[in-house]
Amino acid sequence: MYGLAIDIGTSGIRIQALDLNTSEVVATAITLRHPLPGANVIDHLHFAVEVGEDVAHRLIIDTINSLLKLLEIDLSKVERVAVDGNPTQLSLFQNIEVRDLAYWGEHAMHDYNITPPERNACVIKAGSVGLDLNPEADVYVPPGVKHEIGADALAMLVKSGVLEKRGISLVTDFGTNAEIALVIDGEVFTCSAAAGPAIEGQRIEKGMLASPGAICDVNPESNGWRMTILNEQLLAEKGDSVLPHSGEVVDKGPMSGKALGITGTGVIAVLALGISSGLIKLPNIATQDRKLYLQDGIYFTRRDLVEAGKAIGAFRAGHISLCEEAGITMHDIDTSYMAGASGFYVDANKSMEVGQIPACSRKVYQIGNTSLGMAKDIVLKPEMIDTLQSMADSIRGRHIMLATSKVFEKVYTLELSYWDEGMPITIYNEYLRRYGYNPLPKRTPNPEIKRIYMRDIPELGKKGLKVLRNIGVTLIGEFDGCTGCESCVKSCPESAIRLEPAGDRFRIVIKSELCDGMACLRCQQACPEQVFKYSNLLKGKKE
Repeated sequence: MYGLAIDIGTSGIRIQALDLNTSEVVATAITLRHPLPGANVIDHLHFAVEVGEDVAHRLIIDTINSLLKLLEIDLSKVERVAVDGNPTQLSLFQNIEVRDLAYWGEHAMHDYNITPPERNACVIKAGSVGLDLNPEADVYVPPGVKHEIGADALAMLVKSGVLEKRGISLVTDFGTNAEIALVIDGEVFTCSAAAGPAIEGQRIEKGMLASPGAICDVNPESNGWRMTILNEQLLAEKGDSVLPHSGEVVDKGPMSGKALGITGTGVIAVLALGISSGLIKLPNIATQDRKLYLQDGIYFTRRDLVEAGKAIGAFRAGHISLCEEAGITMHDIDTSYMAGASGFYVDANKSMEVGQIPACSRKVYQIGNTSLGMAKDIVLKPEMIDTLQSMADSIRGRHIMLATSKVFEKVYTLELSYWDEGMPITIYNEYLRRYGYNPLPKRTPNPEIKRIYMRDIPELGKKGLKVLRNIGVTLIGEFDGCTGCESCVKSCPESAIRLEPAGDRFRIVIKSELCDGMACLRCQQACPEQVFKYSNLLKGKKE
C-alpha cells in the first residue's frame, strides 16, 4: 500500500510516493511552474474569483494527476494522501470558498455575501476532489491559522523544532508568498508577506525554479565568478568560472554546458557579489550593457535587480514589522531558520549581506522543504492532524496582518527606495529612527550556519526525481466578433497564446502555466474589436 505527500506551493507542486509498509520514499515528482495563471497568491485568487473557482480547482487537480503518472506506482493501491500549502492553494484544491481570502473586512464579507469556511483540519475522500487514484483513499488536509497563514506555516514551526527552544527565533519559509514566524520562548507571532516570484527564480528573465540545470549559487574566484548548478539529483555541483561583465569562460567545471537558468538562490548570490564587487551600484548595474553574465548564456538584468529587490524588501519589512509588533528589536534575534528551496540552497552569508535574513543572526539553520516534509509525516502518522489543529488554535490570536500594518507600509516604502532608487542605508536608518523604530542591526561576525540536509528534498526515492516540465493544461475561449487578427497573440509577453480556427469562428488557446493572468490582461486590452473577455475563459483539454 502507498501513501502520497503533496506540497502545493505558489510556484509549483511537489509529490512523493511512500511505501506504507516500510515508510520509505519510492519516488518524487515536481512541476517547474504553478498551473494557475499569475506569479503569486494574489494573482491566483484574482483568477479564481474572476474566471471561476471550479476552473482553478480543475487546473490544480489535472496537474496533480499528471504528476501521479510520473511516480510509476499502482495508484489503485494508494491508501492515504496528505496535502500541505497555504490557505489559497488548499482551498482551491478542496474547491471551497476563497473569496474571503481575496477580500478583507466585515463589510466586504457582507457586501459579497461571503461566509468564510472554517479551514480546520479535515479528512476527505480522494474521489471527491477528482484525484486519479483509489477513490476511497483518505486525503488529510491540515488546518490553517488565520487568513493567509496556513498549514505551510505550521509545517515550518513543527519541522524546525523551534517551539521547544528557549530564546528568540525567526522562522521564514522563503517563497512567492513568504510565511514568517517570530517565536519568543514558545510564544508565536506570525505574518505572511507576498514577496513576489523573483525569490523562486520567476519574473527573472533567465529565471527558473530550483530544479536540475538551475544556477543556485555564485562565488568569487581570482579570475571570475564560479557557478554552482543543481544536477539531476538536486545536488549542487561546480559549474564554469566566467567573467561577469562579458560571460567569457575562464575555467570549465563538471556542469559546463548544463545551465538552463538561474533560481532564486542564485539571484541572491548575484546581488551579494555584485554589490560587494561594485558591479552593482544601486539602483543600477555598473557594466557597459547593464547586464551581469553567468554561464551558458544566462545573464542578470536591471529589471531582474528591481524584481529581486521587491522580494527581499518584503522579507525585511515583514521581519521588522513582526519585531515591532512583538515589542522587541531585530538585534534580539538569536537564531534564524530558513525553510523552502530558496531558503535551503542559498548561501546564508549572502542572505545576511542583502537583508534576506537579519544580519545579527548568531545561528542560522537551513531546513529545506518543510511543507512536503510535514505532509510526509502526516501520511505516516495520520493522528498528527489533531495535534496540528490544537497548535493552529493556539496561534490564531497573535497573527499580524501586514496589509493593515502601518509599520510594514512605512518600512516597505523605504525598501523600494533603497532597491529601486538607491537610497543610502544611512538615510534608510535615519527614517527608521524618525518613525520610532530601531535601525537595521550590525552584521554578526562568523555566525554558526548549519544546513540540515544535503538537498531541499532530503530523499528522492529509489525511482528518483521526475520533472514535469510542460504542465500542458489550457484555457480556451471563443468570442463573438473575433476576426482572427492575432493582436492578442502578438501582445502576450510570455508567448502563452495561440489562435486556431474553429469552424467559421476562431478559438483562443492559452497555456495556463505561462500566462501572467489577471495582473497582465494585455491580450484583452489589445483586442481591436474589444470582444476578448479574459474572465469568460474556460478550462480546456489537457495537451
